Amino acid sequence: MAAIHFIGPLKRRGNYYCIVFPRFVSGELRKPSRIRVKGTINGGDYEGSAFPTGDGAHFILINAHLRQNLDLNEGDEIVVILDEVVAEEPQ
Repeated sequence: MAAIHFIGPLKRRGNYYCIVFPRFVSGELRKPSRIRVKGTINGGDYEGSAFPTGDGAHFILINAHLRQNLDLNEGDEIVVILDEVVAEEPQ
């Protein structure tokens, strides 16, 4: 798989922070469900899940530890590079 690159703002949604994938990126994934992803966020290692938004896009959560380590604040532009994408198996 070729790496997926995109830039987006860090958004706050209720009690959590996230980055929403551009709709064309989610469209390329062709998976309307949760997806395991691995790559980098602003150069820092990231491994977690991309969750569907319900309207055809996905988002990844950015926890407090990663935000502090990378000095990220709401509204900051984030560079996301995903090297590995694996669809979650239904349980």
